[in-house]
Amino acid sequence: MDSRRLHSEGPEAGSAGLSSLPRVLVLSRSYPNNVTELLGLWVRQVVAYSTRFCDVRVISPVPWCPPVPGLPANYSRFRAIDRTSLQDGIQVFYPRFFLGPGYSLYSFEWAFYYAAIRRLADRIRKNFPYDLIHAHFTYPDGAVAVHLGKRYGIPVVITEHIPWGVWDGLPRVKKKASWAVRECQAHLSVSHSVRASVEECVGRLPNLHVVPNGVDGDLFRLPQPGKVRKPGQLLFVGAVRPVKGADILLKAIRLLLDRGQRVSLVIAGEPYYDKYRQEETRLRQMVTDLRLENHVSFVGKKMPGEVAQLMGESAVLVLPSRIESFGMVLVEALACGTPVVATRCGGPEDIVNDRVGVLVPIEDPEAMASGIEQVLSHQAFYRPDDLRAHALNNFGLETVGNRIAQIYEGALGRTGLQAPLGSSLAS
Repeated sequence: MDSRRLHSEGPEAGSAGLSSLPRVLVLSRSYPNNVTELLGLWVRQVVAYSTRFCDVRVISPVPWCPPVPGLPANYSRFRAIDRTSLQDGIQVFYPRFFLGPGYSLYSFEWAFYYAAIRRLADRIRKNFPYDLIHAHFTYPDGAVAVHLGKRYGIPVVITEHIPWGVWDGLPRVKKKASWAVRECQAHLSVSHSVRASVEECVGRLPNLHVVPNGVDGDLFRLPQPGKVRKPGQLLFVGAVRPVKGADILLKAIRLLLDRGQRVSLVIAGEPYYDKYRQEETRLRQMVTDLRLENHVSFVGKKMPGEVAQLMGESAVLVLPSRIESFGMVLVEALACGTPVVATRCGGPEDIVNDRVGVLVPIEDPEAMASGIEQVLSHQAFYRPDDLRAHALNNFGLETVGNRIAQIYEGALGRTGLQAPLGSSLAS
């Protein structure tokens, strides 16, 4: 069903023109804005696609930054975020909410979040009486969504994008997140490894499912006929931070060069936090120490179209992460017909099989080098059309969108937030 989108100017806009499609309010702190354009792109893609089967509004709270002179740009930039925007025909609201320094008040973040958006959610509801709330991330977004769901008597769906192990040592957060899972209509993990981490806390509940992120096959596509890939060019795409394991990849590059392999590495990613910038500095020093200056290029922030171009011209996409909840860049590369090498670190195990690439252990430069060597030496085996078919059949936006549409239908067909979904939706 084609979407009939709303183009209202704000929460006070009239309800004239509302379609008969289900109305959904999305909550997600991770959503692109005019300052952090790449934040939560994977959420935006699925939300934009969902307009084919529902009408949507998005609330994406951003940290409140006091107008104090002299604050670092990393913090003061939040003041420049627009209050509202129209993206993909969807109205997005960016209310401000209070955050403590670092993780000092993280256990109470859901309460600050809820207080900051409750009146906005009420105002939106007056003219856009949403039938369902879909939150991305269980904490704090999902916990807030459940409180709003109880306030309005409507069902809640939560998508979890991170493994719950990150909350070890934060018992209040795990308790609140577990409560949200038990109270929502459907809880969707982006990979089996994420769902397993949820089950460790809440057990095997009937509302737990696996629905991956979706790739835009129109953007990430095969190179133009006749376009030749650069032999031996390896590509890393992602935030430059320690968990991504780029240091292991640099060591693997050194091993490959020592074996006589003619390889080069392009690192595409924006170090937009102070700790990320420290990691990039460390990696650049490693490049010098390992004598890789002529073989490694840091190309910085790249927009999705530019990433797709890099993927289409590279021989292999490498994801050397220490832990990964999904691994969106793997699916994007496969959609471009590019084989992949990744670590067994969670999410990639749902994506990579021996027909599309190689999986290797984490923290093992030797294994990483051997995996890359294997793919490079069998390029003809990895037929681009087959790689793309694997990506779109399993992770394409149409495939993922259809599953979400079914889950919405199931949630809206039941009363009470704890009612289990039908077994046909279970993963």
